[in-house]
Amino acid sequence: ARLAPPSADKITMAAVAAESTAPPNKRSRAAAPAHASTREQPRIVLFGDSITQFSFAPGGWGARLADRYQRRADVLNRGYSGYNTRWALHHLQNGGAVVPGGDATKLVTIFFGANDASLPELNLRQHVPLDEYASNTRAIVAHIREQCPSASLILVACPPIHEKGRLEFGLQRYGDKFKGDLERTNESAGRYATACASVAAELDVACVNLWEQMQAVEGGEATWHSFLCDGLHLSDEGNEFVASAVAKTVKAEYPELDVSPDPYNAAMFGNSGTTCPSMVPDGPWHDRIDHEAYAASFASHEG
Repeated sequence: ARLAPPSADKITMAAVAAESTAPPNKRSRAAAPAHASTREQPRIVLFGDSITQFSFAPGGWGARLADRYQRRADVLNRGYSGYNTRWALHHLQNGGAVVPGGDATKLVTIFFGANDASLPELNLRQHVPLDEYASNTRAIVAHIREQCPSASLILVACPPIHEKGRLEFGLQRYGDKFKGDLERTNESAGRYATACASVAAELDVACVNLWEQMQAVEGGEATWHSFLCDGLHLSDEGNEFVASAVAKTVKAEYPELDVSPDPYNAAMFGNSGTTCPSMVPDGPWHDRIDHEAYAASFASHEG
């Protein structure tokens, strides 16, 4: 006669017993080390539209900032291509993983306006009225200040629009289908840049007004149009300009966050010749480690 199958209770008890005596799974997570780090790396958050999202490409302004703060801070790209301040504020207020809260966030750049400034008759989907743009910018600043009370903020006003370059881009991309209509103009971008600067002054926030600063360079349009690859987004030269403008603003407005390069190599930010008043590197620089007493070198490191 066939034996009756074991009951479910017996099967469960047998499984528990087997699990308790089985050797540990090599793939299971190891126990936390006895001396797990309690130091939280400082953060810099770049919040904006496509000009921010694309900034981590090789030579991008965000990548340049990450290089400047290597080992001192984690630079987070929170760029959302195509977003205006309406969508950005909604995402920020409704659970978006935008700006991590807490004291570790030391600096946040807020860079919107290029899409808001689209002309409503040609791009109503992205257009945000000027008054609402200013209101949304105030709300974004207030939200970040509440979540990150220790963070310094920089509002970045949108760059100018090179209308001829925008027309050339439309023709190149769409060919005969392009009707020659400009959904963005330099005059409209200027009004939104001015509003951004006004909100910054009102809220006592540092501002980089790219619309003004780019057009003020020596050589005029013949120079500043080269900052834009399609009349709107940044070229390699434009990314270098923005990275430099943000770094200069940090040095002027928040000097405790400024990183000074190696005195013998102005392009080097990753050795013991660099300094920053408030951000020490994670781990001592290699030339500060005594190879005969390396543990003491790490123990004495201020990080």
